[in-house]
Amino acid sequence: MTEENIRIVNIQQWIKVIFISCILAQIFFIVCDYIFNYEDIFDDKSFRRIWNIARENSLPTWFASMQAQALGITVFLIAIVQSRYISWFKLSIWVLIGMFFLWIGIDDMAEIHEKLGGFLERAVTKDDTEWSGPIGLLLKNPSYSWHTFIAPFFALCGLLIAVFLWTAFWKLNLTRYLVLGFGCWIIAQGIDFTEGLDGIDDFYLSIKEMLNIEYEYGVSHTFKVVEEELEMLGTTLLWVGFLHYFANVADGLKIQLKSSS
Repeated sequence: MTEENIRIVNIQQWIKVIFISCILAQIFFIVCDYIFNYEDIFDDKSFRRIWNIARENSLPTWFASMQAQALGITVFLIAIVQSRYISWFKLSIWVLIGMFFLWIGIDDMAEIHEKLGGFLERAVTKDDTEWSGPIGLLLKNPSYSWHTFIAPFFALCGLLIAVFLWTAFWKLNLTRYLVLGFGCWIIAQGIDFTEGLDGIDDFYLSIKEMLNIEYEYGVSHTFKVVEEELEMLGTTLLWVGFLHYFANVADGLKIQLKSSS
């Protein structure tokens, strides 16, 4: 390979570009949501839904989904780069982590956790069976059904990922990305949990009257926007953290492209 054919990629520079681009995109979606959805300047439901952060089938949701899947692919790349010098067990865990984030991206776009949570709740309660033990405790959940069956699994996966990566990220001073990223996700899910409570409409109404907001929708929609934006921000922070880790393990990596063997 000749000197002029060598291309050096500064990963740290690209990480800065990715981080700034993601943050600007999230700000852009907030502005568009306010202009086209809340203000509804075109008075058209179909166009409004394109920018509605609170709806699953929208551009903001597409962005959030792609971001999570890019995070999953980054984890796969880390696994590939490390495959030569880590054990098969650790490699398998890295692959599972990548699959988890990839699934989060797919789930976010397809609303799988909401649909699956509703299905499981109907399946468990269809015979009016009085459940005891862990299932009975979970069924006392006063919010959305997915918090009963799916959220505990996601929480366990997040905890196990953080525990597995803590030492490796600590050595590279990257643990703040795990804490802030998962922290944003936890707060977002806390907001989502409150949105499913029976008395939430009264709470929205009290906020509306206290702040003299014209429509109750302005309150409920704002809470949803904050929730979704926190999820996107959390994914961005996690992605940046994993990109920094990838930059470290791939430092000096040489890739040679050939048209034939």
